[in-house]
Amino acid sequence: MRKGVLTLAIGVLAACGGEAPKQPTVFSVSTKDELVLTSLPSIRQACPGLDKYAGSFQNARVEEQFRTAIVFDINERNAIPEPYKAGGHSCFVEIEKDGSAILIEKKACKSVCLDRLDTPDGQLKLPLVSAK
Repeated sequence: MRKGVLTLAIGVLAACGGEAPKQPTVFSVSTKDELVLTSLPSIRQACPGLDKYAGSFQNARVEEQFRTAIVFDINERNAIPEPYKAGGHSCFVEIEKDGSAILIEKKACKSVCLDRLDTPDGQLKLPLVSAK
């Protein structure tokens, strides 16, 4: 009986001393680009995986290409489900010039954005809710 109580007490104490509860993460990028700043809340809403896995990203930045793009690198070691095959990728979230939609090409990046393995073939185009 004493051994069972002792084992239970150790188990309870071990459970109390674990990691601190994780704080919610918010995907962000440091920029002064007005299109990115106004679109980012809608982008985060359209891509729930961005906030969920933000701790697995590094070097988030804005690049001007054909469209304005939010670019981030995904760490090799990450908290993203293995089937997404996202480790080591650089993801590009391109924003339409009028802020009405985003476009994502890579399958791994589409999986991270949507937080699901099953993604549409080809370019993923997601409409954005207007912040205006």
